Amino acid sequence: MKIKIKLSVLLLFSLILTNCAKDDEQKLSSENQILSFKIIENENEYSGVINQSNKTINIMVSDLDLSNPITPKIEISENASISPSDRISQNFSDSVEYTVTAENGNEVIYSVRVGSSDNEITSFSITPIDTTYSGVINHVDKTILIEAQGLELNNTLIPNIEYSPNASISPSSSQEQDFSENIEYTVTAHNGEQATYNVITNNTPLSNEKKILSFQLIIDDEIFEGVINHATRTIEVETNKNPNNISPIITISNGALISPDITEPQNFEDIVEYTITAENQTSNVYRIKTKVFSFFTMNVANSTNDIATKYYSNAIPIVKASFVDLTIPDSKLILENDQNSYELTFSDYYSSTYNDILLTSFKIEFPQNIVTASNYKLKYKVGDIVKCVSNFEIDVLAENVPEITSINQTSFSFMDTLILVGNDLVPGLRVLAHNGTIYQYNQSYVSVNPDATQLTFPIHINSYMFPSVVGQSSPHPTPIIIYYNQRYGEGVVVDFN
Repeated sequence: MKIKIKLSVLLLFSLILTNCAKDDEQKLSSENQILSFKIIENENEYSGVINQSNKTINIMVSDLDLSNPITPKIEISENASISPSDRISQNFSDSVEYTVTAENGNEVIYSVRVGSSDNEITSFSITPIDTTYSGVINHVDKTILIEAQGLELNNTLIPNIEYSPNASISPSSSQEQDFSENIEYTVTAHNGEQATYNVITNNTPLSNEKKILSFQLIIDDEIFEGVINHATRTIEVETNKNPNNISPIITISNGALISPDITEPQNFEDIVEYTITAENQTSNVYRIKTKVFSFFTMNVANSTNDIATKYYSNAIPIVKASFVDLTIPDSKLILENDQNSYELTFSDYYSSTYNDILLTSFKIEFPQNIVTASNYKLKYKVGDIVKCVSNFEIDVLAENVPEITSINQTSFSFMDTLILVGNDLVPGLRVLAHNGTIYQYNQSYVSVNPDATQLTFPIHINSYMFPSVVGQSSPHPTPIIIYYNQRYGEGVVVDFN
């Protein structure tokens, strides 16, 4: 009997345990849903639309770069778990799958798709040379207007384009385009929606003006204007001053550049060239030709290259000058001081050109009525315009002037004696010999009689004045000039054998 009781108790206890285990199994949850799915980025919150039937979650975002990892905010069923963890950042440019496991072990897989309908061009610019031109974007009519300048110099460009994140653009933003024509760009959003923008470029051609508009040289506080010939692109400046080491004053076309820099001093005695480059990079070269009017030497019968400034009034000086062109109509030679002015006659005019410089030489005669003075200057005029004035003063003596009336012979050999007859003769001569040497003799070699009517010069003093003595051909025309106290006078030309 005791055995039966114990067996019954054991069966009852076993039944109770079995029922308790079944109750515990019924308490484990089978819930495995994603209840909410959000992306929070840049202070913006994007909530997913959850379809529990097909287990998809769709999220539409704007201005969010899906290529960057994002950590979502996910709410799931109580006691369920999710994999991968909601604490792990994901790249949502493609769909991402999440597995939700219920408390009882049941699993379900959700597919999360993040998409964007953004398909805008947000920035568009081109840089044809060194200047960037940004387009004005109209998102309503899908146009981009660019106001550019100088596009004709470089119209094939790679633009700088910014567009919606996650979108694509065609043609590629890295592709060169000819912006002299309108261009279309199609932006395709992440979700496939497209927008086509028309890029319109209004180009203002760069100026082709490349002229020198004015040119001046300021020398010793005096302004000398350049005469500009745009056809030949030459500028002619007339001055009677030294144009060396001068910085010109130049105005050029608006927007153009000039080279060399006008602040760099130049030697305008030579031809100087300036290059004017227009905005459109074309250029002109102007040649500056300076006419320096100058009396640079004055002497008698080529007897010296030095400037001779003291003369008897019957001397015939030879003047050498630059750009003193006496063939120009109404050109004049004037000799004057503060009290007197004389127009001079000239002879034996000769001109030549060297390095574009007109060189002239000519003989002048002092007028018979000239007044003695030590401060005369030569002046060159064309019409009423004074082109230049000598920078040296001329001393002319008109009283007691030595005058030659005759000579004892016209051909001389070594050991001969030269005798001049005249009035007011002085004991001084210069001889320009065949070898170009100037031989000067004073009263130690030249004698004059008491009434100054006869001058005697023994020529045997120097044999080198005679070409035959040194083996040169003879006879040689030789100028003999009155020269006394550094003053030139009348002369004769004789043959030295």
